[in-house]
Amino acid sequence: MVDDMGMTNEQYKGMLVDEREDWEEVQKLAESEGNQTIVAFAQKKIDKINEKLKF
Repeated sequence: MVDDMGMTNEQYKGMLVDEREDWEEVQKLAESEGNQTIVAFAQKKIDKINEKLKF
């Protein structure tokens, strides 16, 4: 029988950290291309993830 408890807090935080790293890379690429729209969007995503990581 499989115990379906879902993710642990550590797994969830690890997933968020990975996602944040992806958005930071997108942000760097957008900055190098001079696309401020994507830079701002990526920053919003990074900020949201950082808020989630506070818990």
